[in-house]
Amino acid sequence: MLATDSRDGPSAPPPDLVPAAFRDLHARRLHGFALMLTLGDRAQAGRLAAAALAAGVARVDELRHPERAAAWLRAHVTRAARTRAAARDGVAILAELGTDAGVVAGLAALGRIERAALISTAIERLDGRDAATVAGRDGQALDRLLERARLRYADAYAAAAPPGGADGPLAERLRAIATRAMS
Repeated sequence: MLATDSRDGPSAPPPDLVPAAFRDLHARRLHGFALMLTLGDRAQAGRLAAAALAAGVARVDELRHPERAAAWLRAHVTRAARTRAAARDGVAILAELGTDAGVVAGLAALGRIERAALISTAIERLDGRDAATVAGRDGQALDRLLERARLRYADAYAAAAPPGGADGPLAERLRAIATRAMS
């Protein structure tokens, strides 16, 4: 509850609480997004998430709406990420998020922007406006990008998925995407 001053109405929270609350709200999921985008590269994911959070805190007055802030942060991570092969221990790291070898292969088959768009829509379930922010594309360009990403993901997943798959929630969501794309 905000303190009130009878002359001015509700007072603003202390300035040092706003950045901390912003980081608390976004840090965990942003790091998960960065881990998936970098295919399990913990060091790069940590740097990317930290840099995006620092930039977001500097613009916290502009990023008041949580969903718009989430999209802005993910766009920042996406622009700064470097596409590399999956980290050697990427499968194990991403397994902690509920993935399997097929999921990693599917994500690895995508370019950075395709991967960011697919993760933000299919896994994080951001709406179209926010996915457009993350991918830097909108309208039909975003639709084409997502369609291409789903098909490429599905092909790579089908080629690499272990028999029976994994039971993690992320793997289940991505498996459903692959099934929809193939039908």
